[in-house]
Amino acid sequence: MLSKSKLQESIREIYKKYVNRHVLSAFTLESIQDILEIGNEVFQKNNPDEVDRIRSRPQSKAPDIMDDEPFSLDRALKIYQRLSRHYEEVTPELIREVFEVNSQFAWEAYRKRYTDYLLKIYADHPEDEYINYLTAIVLYDQKKFKEALKCINISLTYNSSSAVYTHLKGLCLMQLGELDTARTYLYQALFLVELRQDIPPRMIGEQELYPNYPIEFRTSSDLIRNDLTKLDDVDNIFQYEFLPLIN
Repeated sequence: MLSKSKLQESIREIYKKYVNRHVLSAFTLESIQDILEIGNEVFQKNNPDEVDRIRSRPQSKAPDIMDDEPFSLDRALKIYQRLSRHYEEVTPELIREVFEVNSQFAWEAYRKRYTDYLLKIYADHPEDEYINYLTAIVLYDQKKFKEALKCINISLTYNSSSAVYTHLKGLCLMQLGELDTARTYLYQALFLVELRQDIPPRMIGEQELYPNYPIEFRTSSDLIRNDLTKLDDVDNIFQYEFLPLIN
């Protein structure tokens, strides 16, 4: 991750190279591809350690965010449509926006490939705690809470001391209306975190299946306590507002 000062320095270098290579400064569809190509050149020159890390990442059957195609005409067109109403000339500010918007599109494309991949393979790997954990996150994000619960239960079968798994199960149960059971699992997750008995998610199955850029679930005592407060609020609404209406 580049620091703010290093990022600004890189943008200035990209702008300088762009001006040296182009007579006209008009912002066009072609200028986007030029900006991305120069940016790639500057990044590789200024960040050799990061380039080596990317090249040495483990082989995986999963989609890789580094397989993105930023130089495609389709991507350039999307970026141009987003920015052309705001910019007429290539400036350092425009260059920063090009890379920011490109990163957004790259992440959106990766999320779709990543989601499709996990939903395709997870049923064939009921013994893999890590694949089922990642799939539970995807299903929870899609509001498929029953399916997410099934996946995180598999993960818990293999690692019952994971605060991440236990917290995520509590959230699934809360969304399914099983409030008392949800509270039990949230307190169990809090216990694991605060007493430092937590065992993080384990990648001990088929390594080539695992994404190099997984979308993980984060937990902490503060996050768990916040979810317990939300659970209490839901419980109070049910007890004091909804239940009297039924009675």
